[in-house]
Amino acid sequence: MKRVLCAAIFLIGACGGGGGGGTPDGGSGGSGGSSAAVVYYRDVQPIVQKHCESCHMEGGVAPFALDGYQAASDYAAEMVRETAAKRMPPWLPAPGCGEFQHARGLTDAEIATIKTWNDLGKVAGNPADAPPRPMTSAAPDLGTPDAILDIGTDYRPVTAVPDDYHCFITDPQTTTDRDLVGFDVVPGDRRVVHHVLLYAVATPDVAAVRAKDAASPETGYTCYGGPGVTTALIGGWVPGGGLTAFPASTGLRVAKGSLVIVQIHYNTLMVKDAVDRTTTRLFFADAPVARPARVSPVANTRFLVPAGTKEQTVTAELTVPAPATLWGVVPHMHVLGTKIKVEVLRRDGTHACAVDIPRWDFNWQQFYFYRTPIAVGAGDKVKLSCTFDNSPGNQPYVNGVQGPPKDLRWGEGTLDEMCLNYLYSTSP
Repeated sequence: MKRVLCAAIFLIGACGGGGGGGTPDGGSGGSGGSSAAVVYYRDVQPIVQKHCESCHMEGGVAPFALDGYQAASDYAAEMVRETAAKRMPPWLPAPGCGEFQHARGLTDAEIATIKTWNDLGKVAGNPADAPPRPMTSAAPDLGTPDAILDIGTDYRPVTAVPDDYHCFITDPQTTTDRDLVGFDVVPGDRRVVHHVLLYAVATPDVAAVRAKDAASPETGYTCYGGPGVTTALIGGWVPGGGLTAFPASTGLRVAKGSLVIVQIHYNTLMVKDAVDRTTTRLFFADAPVARPARVSPVANTRFLVPAGTKEQTVTAELTVPAPATLWGVVPHMHVLGTKIKVEVLRRDGTHACAVDIPRWDFNWQQFYFYRTPIAVGAGDKVKLSCTFDNSPGNQPYVNGVQGPPKDLRWGEGTLDEMCLNYLYSTSP
């Protein structure tokens, strides 16, 4: 696993809204009760709690919290607008291309409930009718973590460069071979953490990574381009990320005595005063899983999108060497990507659509796991297609100024691009 693995991955979901007002009781019964057909505590809070609060919380990835009646009331108009347009909760895959676990979305009835509540004056209702805590979430529950990785310092990203890649050495204290079945990366300062990758370092390479750490005057070491030692990718985080659980009966083997490198990409274009202390929770199976998995990249690292080009699609193909079961995919681009698609092209001329994201959004990335995995045969090909918009009007803003377009190539900087997809697979 070399340079191709130094990208961002993984996430899990949110909801959204903003604007409004009104009195808690809507003029019809006060906070102790109401005759309104739809009220917050009984009808709306369960929806917000289940679908929205995982991101709309203090310190969460969303720009504001939806942590109570007043917040929901203040943002009710935007909640109505964004849920009716099905922009919230965010779910990027197009229907008809892959059936995924933990797909985010509200039912028509839930969308109607939010609208009716707003239309009737945003009545609070009775707080005793609120759903119990902790919140009921659509995210999987893996219980208590088996290891908590701490980068070991309050790290101040290097601001002399726009992109600071730093590797921190952590020890999950595996005394036997164990299968990782889930992880949860919690960035310390989300303003600058562009992405996080987790790499397992097996025992034969532990001395080499310890030496790299010791040679650096600070905790960890600079690692633009990759960790610099032999590793296996086992997890990661991008904006909007949260707990990731691997499909039942599968997991990634972490050998006895392994270390875990936490590689963090800090982007300091907009923030110069950051102090980060990212932590990671690891969840291991109690017994060896039935289907040990692997993570494999498909990428085009040699593309060129000339400055000013409005739309250009580049592709990559991977020939499958042996029969396998595909459990999930992780498509990835940066901020100038507009569309990304993954297909399985079979030797018999048929094909299976693995994921299709027609409106790419860098802020919402994740591992997409299938409800039913896809069987692939030896000689089948996995095709990746990435579309970019490098026109003047689509350039990112830095310090409030939109830059001019430049020739776009593969690179690890925030203002570079990637055409990349990870495959999570097992032997049949």
